[in-house]
Amino acid sequence: MVAIKAALINRLLSHPENYDAYLIFGQDQGLVTERGAKLAQSLASKTNGPTEQIKILNDDLSTSPERLALDLKTISMFGERKILRLSAGKDLSLPGLESLLKEAPFEADLIIEAGDLKKTAKLRKIFENNKNTASIACYTDTTSALNELISEVFKKNNLTIDRATQNHLVSKLGADRALSRNEVEKLALYVQCPQQDQQEVSIADIDTILGDMSQITIEEIISATLLGAPQIALNQLRRALETGINSTPIFLSLMRQLHQLHKGALSVAGGQTIHAVAQAQRPPLYFERRDNFIKQLNFWKEDHLAKAMQKTQETMGQARARGNPALEASQLEALLLSLSNFAKQKRS
Repeated sequence: MVAIKAALINRLLSHPENYDAYLIFGQDQGLVTERGAKLAQSLASKTNGPTEQIKILNDDLSTSPERLALDLKTISMFGERKILRLSAGKDLSLPGLESLLKEAPFEADLIIEAGDLKKTAKLRKIFENNKNTASIACYTDTTSALNELISEVFKKNNLTIDRATQNHLVSKLGADRALSRNEVEKLALYVQCPQQDQQEVSIADIDTILGDMSQITIEEIISATLLGAPQIALNQLRRALETGINSTPIFLSLMRQLHQLHKGALSVAGGQTIHAVAQAQRPPLYFERRDNFIKQLNFWKEDHLAKAMQKTQETMGQARARGNPALEASQLEALLLSLSNFAKQKRS
């Protein structure tokens, strides 16, 4: 079984060992994609000449299941070696994968990027029960991981930031690595622009780029959504969009709240009372926020929240990939309507 430990993941991504295939999976789809790209780059650097990178979607294999075996076994026509990056989504519909992996070594390196997989998921079991394949889990960024991301981006751009200001920045970032990286890089560009021309990041800079929003309005949107009040949620969303708030911070706030509720639901499933879980939240929840958290935990269960996080991450990724603000807002509205209607049904 080769499930790579968290402390060893970065080293493996930079200096990959001779595994026949790699599975990268988890709730944080931005981190899954980032690690897949980094691994592909490192594998390419190991060859003596150019490499051919091929991206395959799960849907491609549904219509042509033989394609993966063909690509793995044939020599590259355009490079020294091939690197296959297969986007599997929630799971991979390829019955012959386990037997195919036993036919290694191949003429190509295989990286499979998947969604959140339980330990019982067939795809995960295939990789973790094979000593010649590596399984890499991508969990939601911790404070430590976000600090490392900030340090990486700022070091590359010769920028400095003091501890208090960095803590303020971390509080603005969310549960998706790609979105967090995009926000930090956008902040770095702003600080370095000719009008600013500075090397130290300030709280004012952060609030200008990441904090130009009514946090109260966003909290109202998320609260109404998760309490099952679709009409209020959509009205607040439209008001927010009309005042210039873009969809990204709303996506991020929704992910933070879902993640916090999911952790709380796990504690409740482990035997704690909902009130005890609410009391243990850090930073502490006060007044209406605490009451809403308790109400939400009464009908949002662990499995519901896991599915909601997956759906939110997928929608965020699709919206970000298209780069169309109007379409992004439309996708966000559909997501909030779906979640709030589900909550309304569970509440009644």
